[in-house]
Parts: sequence; structure tokens; C-alpha cells
Amino acid sequence: GKILVRRDMELTDANARLIALDQNKSEFVSVAAHQLRSPLTGIRWTLNTLLDRDLGVLNQEQTEVTEGGLQSTVRMIDLVNDLLNVAKIEEGRYGFTFRLIPLARLMDPLLQNLRHEAEEKGVTVSATISPHIPPFMADEDKLTVALDNIFDNAVKYTPPGGTVTISVTRAAEGLEIKIADTGIGIPEQELHQVFNKFFRAENAMRFQTSGSGLGLYVVKNIIEGHGGAVSVASTEHRGTTVTVALPIAPQEHEYQQREPSLTDTHTV
Repeated sequence: GKILVRRDMELTDANARLIALDQNKSEFVSVAAHQLRSPLTGIRWTLNTLLDRDLGVLNQEQTEVTEGGLQSTVRMIDLVNDLLNVAKIEEGRYGFTFRLIPLARLMDPLLQNLRHEAEEKGVTVSATISPHIPPFMADEDKLTVALDNIFDNAVKYTPPGGTVTISVTRAAEGLEIKIADTGIGIPEQELHQVFNKFFRAENAMRFQTSGSGLGLYVVKNIIEGHGGAVSVASTEHRGTTVTVALPIAPQEHEYQQREPSLTDTHTV
């Protein structure tokens, strides 16, 4: 009995030390990411100024080098933002501010950015939005982060000549967003890990060397924070479909009558 009590005390003490270490790690990541974001933002501003020719005309070689530097800087800023989001989630500081938003205000900028990225890569994008979706309660900024991450992955892991298809429809208890691509897919034996921190499938690392493996972890927390759910279905070499289900508040019919413009169908 004494041995069991002593063992229990040792395990409790070890668990407390692990919790403290985990908290210290999250705090370190948060502080480091904050310290990195400001200088990286300054570098991006400087490179954009050069490319905008505000400081003079660049020759072709200078333009290519500057564009490469800007792309690398943007990737670093995205990584820093992912680290900050993860740190906030782990510390319980990733709060949400819900407001009533129309679907078009959320989707139109996302689709515009997606189409631009896809055109540069030679990927075809089509998107259809149901005319029967009223405004709904959401944290617009965080939901934008989640959907942008999914859209970006769809284009990133689809080879030139492939397609990305987006549909937004009414579901039984809200709305459903499907993002389907004809990309490299995810191996079946790795599919259950897609929402884990730092996970990247082996074929994804070969196809696209850059990436933190944090995006879908953040996506899952944001969607579940909205009372929704996200799932992934995929077949290697054939493509991936991400499904996001979000609830709509009961007062939807009242707001649908106030926003008749939302009955338009948006197709890209």
C-alpha cells in the first residue's frame, strides 16, 4: 500500500512537471512568434515597395530576386500566424466574436484570392453557392482563416491542369461547404492524422516541401468553435474532398427577408 501511494505521488508530481513544461513551451512559442512577426511584416512592406517601383525601376533579374524574397517572407509570416494561433488555442485564449454576416461577404474575397492563385498555377476553379442561405452568426475573421487554409491546400496540392470545385448548400441544420480537388490525395493509412499538429503526409512533403502541418489543426478548432464539424475524404492520386458543416441560427428566416440580395447565385 505504501508503495502504491508513493508511486501515485510520483506520477502526480511528474504530470505536474509535464503540464508546466507544456505551458512554458506554449508561452515561448507565443513570444517568439510575436517577436518575429513585426520584422517580417517590415521586410514584406519593403519588398512590396521595391516591386511597386516607388524607389525606382528594377531590371528583370532584380524583379525576380525581389519576388522570390517576397514569396519566402509571406510563407514565414503565414507560419508565424499559424504558431500564434496554435499557442492561443493551447492556452485557451483563442476566443471568438460572433456577428451576423451575409455569406457573400465571407465567400467573395476568398473566391477572388483562390481564383488568382489557381490561375497562376494553371488550376481550374469552379464554385457554386446556393441562393437559399441567409446571414448566419460567425466570427468572420477566424472563419476566413479556416476556409482560406482549406482553399489554399486544394490549389497547393493539385498539379497544373487539375480542378478545384467548391459548393455551398443548405443542410438540415445549417450550411455545408465542400471543397473537392483532383490533387495528389492522402494515403489511406495516414488519413486519420490529418488534423494532428505538425502532420504532413509523405506524398505531400515530396510534392510541396514547404508547410508547417499546423493548418488543419487550426481549421478544426475554428470550425468546432462555431459549433460545426469538418471532415476529410481522400484517395491517393485521385484527390481530396473537405466538408465543412456550420449551424445557422433559428432566426434565419427573419434575416433572409431583410437581405433579398442574398438570393443571387454566385458562380466563379
